[in-house]
Amino acid sequence: MVKTNVLVIAVKNFKGRDKLIDYFLLLPDGESIYAFSRKYTDNTYRMCRGGVRLNDLLTKKSHDTGIMNLVKRMKFMLPYLKEEYQVA
Repeated sequence: MVKTNVLVIAVKNFKGRDKLIDYFLLLPDGESIYAFSRKYTDNTYRMCRGGVRLNDLLTKKSHDTGIMNLVKRMKFMLPYLKEEYQVA
């Protein structure tokens, strides 16, 4: 879990052969950090396009595999993001 208000924002990236979503972390001081890219799914894009709190995303449960894959990837990346960018 993260102590500060960090938002996860999704941005469409259709430039290459595959349709992707780029995920960014928006820190409380306004800094935007690139986190990772995943294949495009409509539900994950709609959930994150306006920004969703990181803590809410980490505790999300759904029957949608795209959302659960996003939660799984974020949990995997969280220790790196905490260490490298001092997100916590």
